[in-house]
Amino acid sequence: MVIKLIDKVRETIISNSLIEQGDHIVLGVSGGPDSVCLLSVLRDLTDEWGLTLHGVHINHCLRGKDADEDQIYTEELCKKLSVPCHVFRYDVNLLASRLKITTEEAGRKVRYESFEKIKKSIESQNPIPGVKIAIAHNLNDQAETILMRIIRGTGTDGLSGIEYIRQGVFIRPLLNVSRREIEEYCKVYNLHPRIDRSNLEPVYTRNRLRLELIPLLQAEYNENILSVLDRLSRIACEDKEYLYLQVDKVRDIVSGEGESRIISRKDYLKLHPAIGKRLIGMTLKEMGLVQDMTAVHLEGADSLMRKGKTGGRIDFPGGYGLRLVYEGGELYRLCHGAGNIPDPMDARPFCYPIRINKTIRIPELNALLKVRILQADQNPILFADSPFSACLDLGRMGIINNMTVRTRMPGDYIVPFGMKGTKKLQDFFVDEKIKKEERGRIPLVCLGQEVLWVVGRRINENYKVTEKTKEAIYIEFEPSA
Repeated sequence: MVIKLIDKVRETIISNSLIEQGDHIVLGVSGGPDSVCLLSVLRDLTDEWGLTLHGVHINHCLRGKDADEDQIYTEELCKKLSVPCHVFRYDVNLLASRLKITTEEAGRKVRYESFEKIKKSIESQNPIPGVKIAIAHNLNDQAETILMRIIRGTGTDGLSGIEYIRQGVFIRPLLNVSRREIEEYCKVYNLHPRIDRSNLEPVYTRNRLRLELIPLLQAEYNENILSVLDRLSRIACEDKEYLYLQVDKVRDIVSGEGESRIISRKDYLKLHPAIGKRLIGMTLKEMGLVQDMTAVHLEGADSLMRKGKTGGRIDFPGGYGLRLVYEGGELYRLCHGAGNIPDPMDARPFCYPIRINKTIRIPELNALLKVRILQADQNPILFADSPFSACLDLGRMGIINNMTVRTRMPGDYIVPFGMKGTKKLQDFFVDEKIKKEERGRIPLVCLGQEVLWVVGRRINENYKVTEKTKEAIYIEFEPSA
């Protein structure tokens, strides 16, 4: 079985082009059976492929003494195999708390950051050979991942499971080797890997799949369930590759960059749903959404693009979303950096300076704002003739260079026409019974944080036109057809 396992790994490397001659391999070694087996096998293949191995061990500081003993074991094993071992220690619980993510997510984050750090260090010293990062996922992990995705509601892309190679860097040479084969290999070679007891407790969903569901499927339904699911993943992977070739042909209907992309709705309606949904998913992935996307999310997005009305929206995990604007469907990500966190109901924020006798284009609303000055002696009656026009007393404004038209911001206030005293804009919206989903789309004419005009709603009492007005600013808001 040991020889068979090594041959199986060699065949996997060749058939999936995982390794080239002379590569440097950064290898995550936890001390558990999977990573210990992979370390040993790659060490045996070193001369054949001219490899240089670099062990990386991450102590997550989650299991006290056991975690420290894992680290000691890994360091000693690497030393025995003449493989350098780079150790990183992180308080993963503390990191998870600070980032407001799960411990599992924090652990994955520090692992991959550590791998990348060593990879970059190697590349800075060895610019010619390739550098790969080897992960010890196995056949059981593949089955667990596919079952997990089915339970959570995956599309057919999710059935492709874990990839043998990702981004040309992350490789998984053990992906078609079962856990039973790995354990037998470790036993024959007297490797005595460390056992994480938490993996033996049916607490987490993946553990229950491993300890309960898969054994049940093997015993009661199909003893070859691991191979069956692996075959399913290969078929799904082939279909996925073909479909994404078709997606590549229509990528030009997506414009923009950074945290906002626009998909032409007219062109999207011509796409088959299988292509449209993948285009949305691929664009979100390029924007940074790489986890927790389900078929339900993409079905909702496709339905919105085909049947929704301007202003409609749907949320995705991680603060991402899709909303319909005049230009098409906008994929966006809410910014959670310094300053205030935008309300998820808000449309794209904007802020444009107002210039007298100029027309301001507001592409976010597909609208125009026209501003001009009226003289009282030339216009005896100064008034706004529609909800989308306003007349404001210029004499009461003082310096008007700071006038803007923009979306709402925390701290905005107004003295509503016909009332006395300032009111927070938020309170004004509530009093006027303006729906939450509409508030972030209402343009505001402002001086600093004082709102002069809530377009289509109310002007500021302090700037109303009276019989004493000599000059007025006349503002027209024109939504494009």
